[in-house]
Amino acid sequence: MNRLEKKAWVNLGGVLLCIVIAGPGVAIMVYMNIQAGLPGLISLFVTGLIVGLITYRRNIKSWAQLDEREKKILQKALVWSMSVFILFMYCASFAVFYIVGAKNPIPAYILPVLFLSGLFLMIFVQSAALLIQFAKEHYDG
Repeated sequence: MNRLEKKAWVNLGGVLLCIVIAGPGVAIMVYMNIQAGLPGLISLFVTGLIVGLITYRRNIKSWAQLDEREKKILQKALVWSMSVFILFMYCASFAVFYIVGAKNPIPAYILPVLFLSGLFLMIFVQSAALLIQFAKEHYDG
């Protein structure tokens, strides 16, 4: 098992853990009608920026260590995951439009939930695509 396969398994586990933790958390926030305001938005932005920069720096280091075959497999997985994300957002947006109606308001939590669901789906598809490509490669010999 190489680095990308390990990363794919860790990502799959991380996505499942985030869904298990974040799902009830979002449900509780919606149920309690929590309004964090500007300080909550700023803290969320700063936290996301720090985590994003750390993740980006780690990914650049790991990208440099990949060989051509692994880079090609990763690029295919990224294309699949982004395509699924775009398709999911398209379908989800129009589903909300047709279910709620054109002139009716939608609850404020729907859009972030759709976006985060799309991101989780994107990471899941990327990890699955990596694992499928490596399994296919090992099977073909």
